[in-house]
Amino acid sequence: MKKWIVVITYFIIIIIGFIYRDFLIGWIQDSDPSQLLLMLFISVFLSTVPVIPFTLFAGIMGMKYGIFLGFFINWFGGLVAAVIYYLLARYLLSDFFKEYVLKYPAITKFNQLIKKNAFLAVFLSRMIPVIPPPVVNIYSALSKIQFPVYFTATALGKIPPTFFIAFGGNQLFSHPKTFLLGLILYGLFLALIFFFYRTTFKSKAPA
Repeated sequence: MKKWIVVITYFIIIIIGFIYRDFLIGWIQDSDPSQLLLMLFISVFLSTVPVIPFTLFAGIMGMKYGIFLGFFINWFGGLVAAVIYYLLARYLLSDFFKEYVLKYPAITKFNQLIKKNAFLAVFLSRMIPVIPPPVVNIYSALSKIQFPVYFTATALGKIPPTFFIAFGGNQLFSHPKTFLLGLILYGLFLALIFFFYRTTFKSKAPA
């Protein structure tokens, strides 16, 4: 039932975007710096409560503000949201979130890797979306990963994906060949990271 609600919500957003496409195009083309604080707030909000796909918003930030500033807006929002989830799961809503994370079978492998190397577990999970980010946030708190380790691994691990999304949004329509090349290179990068992830997990998994 929840999946249908999400699909319907996204469909409505697409329709609204199509109706107001001229206004949206004009807004995207106007990189007004006075809106930066608002965009940072929206980035945090959508990373915490994804009422629209954050990837869509992140790509638009790349179009509107360029690769580097768009990247920072996306990275900042994702990082703050990760901190919010961590603090809520650690100190306020631990019982509620325990039931939530148990719905994801992949959490067992994540837990095994945490026991061996907590930093690596969080760092790799940020670059490879095997486990949904909210689940990583919550389980990191429930498994008592120290906050400095969690924060540093999250901050570094979010750099490649958020940078690529901003890059993709910026290049998609203006330089499609550059976008395609970037997509291929990023795919190869993810394949390398995934290979490293699998190798590390197998080598560190208990017998």
